[in-house]
Parts: sequence; structure tokens; C-alpha cells
Amino acid sequence: MNSNSDNLISASLSTQSLTYRPNKPEVSFEITVNNDSDRFANFQLEIVAAGEIRNPNYRWYRLEPEVAAAQPHGSSTKFQVFIFNTPIPGFVGTVNLSVKILSPQLARERRLLLRLEIEPDKKPIQISVELPIRMFQVYPGNVIDVPVRVRNQGQVASNVLLRFIGIDASWVTNSAERQFTLNTGSQMEVSFRCEPPSVVQAPSLNYLFTVEATSNNSYPANAEGNLEVLPVGYINFSTPQNKQRIPSRRPWLPHWKLNSVSYELLFKNVSNLLQEINVQIQGRDWRKCTFKKSPEIANLNLGETAKVILDVKTKLPWVGIGKTIFIEAKAELSDQRLGSTDPATQTLELEVLPIIPLWLQLAILALLAVLLALLFRQEAIAHTASVNSVRVIGSGTGSSVVSASNDCTLRSWRIRTDSLEADENVTLKSKPNEQKSNCVQPRIPKGVLAFANNPILAVRFVPVENNSVAIGLENGKIELRQISTGEIISTLQDSQEQGDKVFDLAFTKDSLNLFSGSGKGKVRVWSREFTTKKFPEEPIVIDLEQRQKLTRFPIWALALSPDDKMLVVSGEFNRFLILSRNQNQPNSPFKNISVERLEKIDGNGRGGQDDSVLSLAFIPDSPEKILATSDSAGLIAIWDLTQCKPTSNNNQQQINDSNCKLLDHWQDESKKPIRTLAFSEEGKFLVSGGDDGRVVVWYLTSSHQLDKTKSPKGITIFPGSKKIRSIDLKSSQGIVISGSEDFQVRLHQIK
Repeated sequence: MNSNSDNLISASLSTQSLTYRPNKPEVSFEITVNNDSDRFANFQLEIVAAGEIRNPNYRWYRLEPEVAAAQPHGSSTKFQVFIFNTPIPGFVGTVNLSVKILSPQLARERRLLLRLEIEPDKKPIQISVELPIRMFQVYPGNVIDVPVRVRNQGQVASNVLLRFIGIDASWVTNSAERQFTLNTGSQMEVSFRCEPPSVVQAPSLNYLFTVEATSNNSYPANAEGNLEVLPVGYINFSTPQNKQRIPSRRPWLPHWKLNSVSYELLFKNVSNLLQEINVQIQGRDWRKCTFKKSPEIANLNLGETAKVILDVKTKLPWVGIGKTIFIEAKAELSDQRLGSTDPATQTLELEVLPIIPLWLQLAILALLAVLLALLFRQEAIAHTASVNSVRVIGSGTGSSVVSASNDCTLRSWRIRTDSLEADENVTLKSKPNEQKSNCVQPRIPKGVLAFANNPILAVRFVPVENNSVAIGLENGKIELRQISTGEIISTLQDSQEQGDKVFDLAFTKDSLNLFSGSGKGKVRVWSREFTTKKFPEEPIVIDLEQRQKLTRFPIWALALSPDDKMLVVSGEFNRFLILSRNQNQPNSPFKNISVERLEKIDGNGRGGQDDSVLSLAFIPDSPEKILATSDSAGLIAIWDLTQCKPTSNNNQQQINDSNCKLLDHWQDESKKPIRTLAFSEEGKFLVSGGDDGRVVVWYLTSSHQLDKTKSPKGITIFPGSKKIRSIDLKSSQGIVISGSEDFQVRLHQIK
């Protein structure tokens, strides 16, 4: 008994001795194990023969059960041991067997002894086989040696036949059988050389093999090993024709049913892995098409080529020159040990032609062109969308006009005696980037100074030099461009809030300060020290919506007083704001802000969100600050801002009432919105343009009131039908320039 057992395990044998003769029926004995502990426990048995050389591949007994279930205190477990081979090959005589009883729960063991009498056999086991290395790895086409060790444990010499079985004999290059004589007590090492065939003939698998030795005076002996053929090779991915066209035949005829095409996708297995191929569609234009694969999953054996038919269907345009669709076919492998296919994807091009062939379209267009040519001998040069802003620069016959439009173009015009002509000295220098543009390239490039890629809402000449302009764009950018070339000098934008439309711009006379009014109620200020310097990238922002506690206050117009000391902005709720400038403090551009409300005029009560002050104009170069306003109901008012009396308040963040002096006001007979105003240089008349399509001249008295003796209802100098969005004038020449929603820029004369 083991001295460390502590009486927790007790056991007994059914016999103390046993006799076994090889090649006879197996013999057995029984072991009873008692759990003398105070807990549940299970038991395991191990039998060791004295002088035995342990070999995991050689078994000579078995147990029933191999492991007993856990049993409570006082219970018994019975094991039965069956001996079916000799513990020591070739041994004859008595060998002591040690029966070791273990319990993992109790951490104890118990040992018992039994004598085993081994009687001689007519043909004892004398030969043993051993593999020093049991696991091998090899690539197809490579060679590997499998060493085998054979030992003669008998008392006489043996003629041994050694065979390598379990793997195709053609893989063994130096013969799968060996014969030799092995003297008693000696051993021999033999090597079998294995060379798996080519990639497509040797699948990547684990191959079990056996080395068996037989002799004339011994039972056979064997040992098992494992040969792993490693994965190698690739899957070739190709398509015979990666460029297709819809329709695939007779493209010169009209068609509307031929809207699909098929691609052949070929996969050749040049590896030793069996694969299943699933084709996925991706790429730039894959959402423009629908797809069908046949088969959905392709099985690909070694050395074979599988074909997947990809049907592609797309919607055809009726007209146009056709388009090219790009898609990518990507193969997904079921076994990705070798990565992806070679190449990983195939780019497929699909040229989609319109339903009506190009030649027929051209014929129709040619016919239309002939008809139009008969109707219009000469096409007038104009914008292709609404004209938002016009400005006059220069004097005399050298005067010129620039116009900005929703078609993203800035055009230059020369003033002739009674008309405008596209500036022949100006031609678009660079082709617009149509992929980034929200507009279409101008049809007639003559006179196009610049293409801005976004609708242009406002344009102002930069004072002093008069050789550059600033344009305000719908996407919130301000671009400064040279007049001579149209090239961009610099681009300004508030990086904190992009996309805020620029409705109007204003420069101080020294061109050191630039103000912009936005669709979200913000005044942005850019300031510089010298005209030779560029404006800073980031502006100072004054949020007028927040100051007024309004949910919405788009700034429709800006105007600087003649002395540049006052900036006026207008917007919804029928009000305009007066911002007094801090000229010596660039970081705090305004001292205070006051508001004037038009709703108090005649007590009309119009001050809602739908009521707006749309236009502002000062008398230029006047010592007085005389301001004209127009609103969405056709009301024109004249104000004297030198006599404003704002309510006192020390809080600069609060907006005070301005209480400016109203000199005069009158209602246009159309009662439609008046969107643009302009004073003559000396302030003798005011020109207006609005939604009724008219350009109207209003004559004023010396006290800046409507001269009812000359123009009580205004003098219409242009009775148009489309909205007038902008006007500018040269009163010394009696010239008015207008831009309207009928895409035209016109010259009008005041007679």
C-alpha cells in the first residue's frame, strides 16, 4: 500500500497471478476500488509491466471502463482488465505488472501487484518498427525522406520485408518495398523518399501512411505517420471580352428592348486546393445596373476551368452620345489560404448607347437648326439663366459692364451708343470643370470673363485699382478675379459655415475692407492693411439673427454710406439695420447696431417674415447720408441717416431702435416687389426695377422727395415681362443697365 494514501482509497484484485499465451484468447482480471473518502471521487487505472519499453503505437491491454464516473463515500467501482498481447515483444517468462489507481479529486494513488506468466509461442513477435519522425510537410513536386527504424528483438536472425503503404506507390521514388536480413539484437534504419506529383495531381490534404514489417519467424509490426501536402498555386481569373456594348448588334437602328449583355468570367484552378467561387459586383457604377449570375456558386476542381456567365442589365437613355459604365467583378474563394484570385478583380466596361441612334439625333438636330436658323438669323449673345447682378465701370465710350448669373458665368460687355456688345477682347481662358460645376458650360463663350462652377449672386468692383472684381457665390465662397483675364486672385470663405449663400457685397472706398451679407443673417468682414496684401482667410462674423433673436433674417442687400462710416443691411420682417463702424479697431468692426422698421410707415402693419426690405442705395459721393429702400410690396422710402436718434443703451450686444428721419415714401402702382435701386450721381433721380418687369425713373426734389410735378407715378423706360433683379447706371451719359430673369442684360437710355 502507498504510504501517502491516508486510507482514502482501498482496492483488491480478483487474482494475484495470470497466465497468457500469445495468439490465444485474451485473459482478464478484475479490480475493485472502494471510495473511503468523505467526498465524491472517480478513479483511473494504469498498468505498467516491469522492463517494458513504452511505445504509444503498441497496445497490449484494454480497460472497461476506461474512466469510472464519480462515486460517493463508501461506494465501489469495478474495473476489468483484458490482456490481448505480450507487454514485452518476444518475451517469455514471468513479468510483474504494477496496477496504479489514481483519483484526481483525492490527489491520491494506490498500487497493486500481479504476476503475469507469459508462455512461449511458436511464432513470437521479434520485429519492431519505429518512426523517429511521425509528422511531415511537403509541397507538390518537392522531395522528402521518411526515416524508419527496424529492430530484431528475437533470438534468431530474421528476413524482413518492409513496405510503405497508405499513399500512392508512385509517390515513393526509391521503391515502396525493401527486403533485408536483420541479425538478432540488431537494428537498421531505412529511408523512403516521397515526392508528391504536380500541383493539380496532389490535393492539399493530410495523408496517413503505414510502414509495415513482416518476417518469416515473427508477427507483423507497423508504425503510422502523417504526410501533409501544403497548399500552393493560384486561381487565374480572366474574361475573354471585358468591353461590351448595348445594343450588342445593329447599333445604327433604334432599339428599346436590347438592354442587357453577358460577360464570360473564367476561373482556372492552378493550385492544389478545391474551391467554390462566388462572384461579387462592385465598382464605380454598379448601382446603375442589375445583375444575374449563372451559376451562383461555381465549383472548381484541381486543374479545371469554371465559367460564370454574368448578365448585366441597365436603363437606356433615349438620347445623347452614350455613356460608359465601369463595374468590377471580384471573386471570393471558399478556401483563402492562398489569398485571392490572380488578378483579384476584373474591370468590365459597358458602353450604353441611346435608344435613338446618334446619327438620327444629329439628323433631327440638324433639321431643328435649319428651322431655327430660318427663324432667327443671328442668335443674340446672352446668359443662359437669370442675371443676378450688373455693374458699370469706366466713363465715356470706354465704359464697360460686367454681369453675373445663375449660369455661373461672369460676362463682360462694351457700351456702344445705344446697345451692349459682348466684349470681343475677353474669351474664357480655361475650360470649366464640368464634373465639379453645378452649371452647364456657356454655349457662346464670347465675352465670358469667368466660369465659377456655382451660380454667382453678386458682383462688385474692387475700388482704387478697378482692375478686379469680387463675386459672391451660392455655395458661400467669394472669389476675387482679374478683369483682364478672369483668373482667380484669391478665394474667401468662412470655414466654420460653408454653403451660406452670398447675396450682396460691399467694399470701402480704399478697398481695405470687404463686407458680405449671407442667407443665414451673418455679416462677414475681411480687412487688410494694404491693397498689396491679400485678405485674410477667415473673416470676422456678426450674427444678426442671433442679435435680433430671429429664427430667420437673410441679408438681401448691403450699402455703405458715402463716408464709409456706416454699413446698412436689409432683410425680412421689413427692417434694415445700421451698423456704425469702428474704423480703427479691425477686430471689433462695429461700435453699435440699430434697427429701423418699415412697418411704422403709414401704420401698414407689415413686419412679418414674408415682408422684406429688398434693396438699398445711397446717393454716391454726397456729404449727406441719404438712403433709399424698397420692399416686397413695392414701397419706396427715402431716409436721412444723418438724423437718426438711436435709443441709448450701453450694451453693445443689444440692438437699439434707430428712429431715423423719413423724408418721403410712395407706393409703386404694381404693388409688386422692387428688388433693385440706384441713385444718379447727384441724387436728382432714382431708378428702380422689380417683379413687374419694368425699369422706372423717379425724379426727386432738392430735398430728396418725390417730384410729383415730373413723375408722380414714375417714368417707365422699359416695360418688360420678366423680373428685373439688378440695375446700375451712368447718369452722366443717361445710361441704365438692367439684368433680368429672361437671361438678358440690357441698356436703357434716359431721355
